Amino acid sequence: MYARLLALFGLLFVSASLMRSESTFPAGAVVEVYLHGDSASAVNVLDEMNRELAILMQHAGFQFMEAHGNDQAPSAEATHVIVVELRGACAVPMARSSSAEPIPPALSLASSSVADGRVLPFSWVDCSALSRFLGPAISTQSAQDQGYIYGRAMARLLAHEFYHVLAQTGDHTQTGICKASFSRADLLADHFDFDDVALERLHPLRVGSHTAVRFEPAANAFLDHR
Repeated sequence: MYARLLALFGLLFVSASLMRSESTFPAGAVVEVYLHGDSASAVNVLDEMNRELAILMQHAGFQFMEAHGNDQAPSAEATHVIVVELRGACAVPMARSSSAEPIPPALSLASSSVADGRVLPFSWVDCSALSRFLGPAISTQSAQDQGYIYGRAMARLLAHEFYHVLAQTGDHTQTGICKASFSRADLLADHFDFDDVALERLHPLRVGSHTAVRFEPAANAFLDHR
């Protein structure tokens, strides 16, 4: 399996190197995403994540396509290819977490790789950290609602990362899914989307740097980029 993943990574690096360094991203451009990670991840959570990602990326002018199989080459329709690693089991926490549980400082929820000032198409989400972060807030919801909320939160984290990858910028916006810090309320809100500034930047202007989405222990459990 690891050999197949390494081979895929090599293929995608070659594909990325063939992309124009100053390309435009027309409406309808296809973003193909390869998911790999913990086999214990819940199917319903991943389905909700994919559903929400498709909606968010459509709002940004892209078509979202999930690839299947580690050996699969990028499809002919794919304009952009992103590899996403799911770290830990992406599933609703079995035990009900206490809201008083301390949150470790500077623990990353999601990130994308950076090399030579370019944001590479390799992103990850730490579902173990996300479970600790969201657990207290969703523990009283029904099982169906918990899966929906958890998957939607994953999609919002990944949409933030995809913004950095596609726009090739480390800059953030003042509002919306591309702002520098999130609260639990942002991940739980009924509506959380790209703002107008982010949409403009998704027609790339420049190459920037990017670091991880993190959260700090605080009264309202903020997330921030550092």
